[in-house]
This record gives sequence, C-alpha cells and structure tokens, in this order.
Amino acid sequence: MKIGVFGGTFDPVHNGHINAFAETYIGMELDKVIVVPTFISPFKKQTGSSDRHRLNMLKLAVKDYDFAEIDTFEIDQHQVTYTFDTLKYLHEKYPGDELYFIIGTDHYISFDKWANADKLHELAKFVVLDRNDELYNVKAPFIKLNTNIVEVSSTLIRERLKTNTEVRHLMHENVYGYIKEQRLYET
Repeated sequence: MKIGVFGGTFDPVHNGHINAFAETYIGMELDKVIVVPTFISPFKKQTGSSDRHRLNMLKLAVKDYDFAEIDTFEIDQHQVTYTFDTLKYLHEKYPGDELYFIIGTDHYISFDKWANADKLHELAKFVVLDRNDELYNVKAPFIKLNTNIVEVSSTLIRERLKTNTEVRHLMHENVYGYIKEQRLYET
C-alpha cells in the first residue's frame, strides 16, 4: 500500500490542511492518508487549544474523507515527538508499505534542521507540495508535487476569532461550530 502521512499542529484545522492531504492523495495515487496531530511541534510554540479540542476538530474535519484516518501517536507521547520517531512507529505498524510524508516548501527549505534528517529518507519518501514550479528546485530524493495549494493560516484564524472577524469560509462548518460552541481562541 502507498500511505500518505500528514502531520501538523492543526490549531485549528482548516481548508488548507484538508486540501494538502487530499491533493496529495490524488496526485500520488495513494491508498490512504494518515493524519498525525502533534503534541507539541519542535518548531512552534504551543498556541492555545488543548490536545482534546484539536483532536475533536480534526475528527470533524476528516470524517467525510474515507481515505483519511487519524493516528494519535504523537499526542499520546505527551512530549515533543520528532518526525523520525513517528516514521519509525509507522514503519513498524505498516511493514512492507510505502510511506509518503507530505511537506510544504517551507519544511523542505529547513529540512536539514530536522532531527535525524540524514536517516528520514530510509523510513519514507518525502513529497513536497509546490504550487509554482519555478519557485523551488526540489532535488531527489524529495518528490515534487505541483498542485493547487489553498493558502490558509491557523494563526490568522486564531487572530480573527479573537476580534470576532469572519472565518467560517476558511474551515469545515462543523469545525467552526465546535470552535464557537467551545468558545475557543476568544481570548
């Protein structure tokens, strides 16, 4: 099987996240995509909503995609977990299957800063999503996938929610409803 792996903080999950893994599913002809919410990203400071809320929002956002499933490995560790650890876990969980780790050009540029970067390609193929073929010269062993990227920012969504500015169009309606019901990101 060809399995996509898509990690992130998802605080909150938005249409850009969904578009990224769905376009990779189509473009790479994957059999499924595993979405892995982080406990704490090594590259970001913790921003606000609890693991429980981020996981609940993620479940609402991916429930209609039968090719997507959520794996809580990183959240279950209750500490910073590196991609290397997650890929080792998934490599053991899916022996014999091909893993395709989905990243954006921002992560491609900083890949050499990742923990165990020199060993990551032994565990998975890395697919770099790029919407403009002229911006980055993605080199092997990375796989460049030119696709339609939806630019949305979780930071922007959180800022707009604090000021009660419209954001419904940037996320699944059930995620927006959950945010309002739980009064997330209001302060």
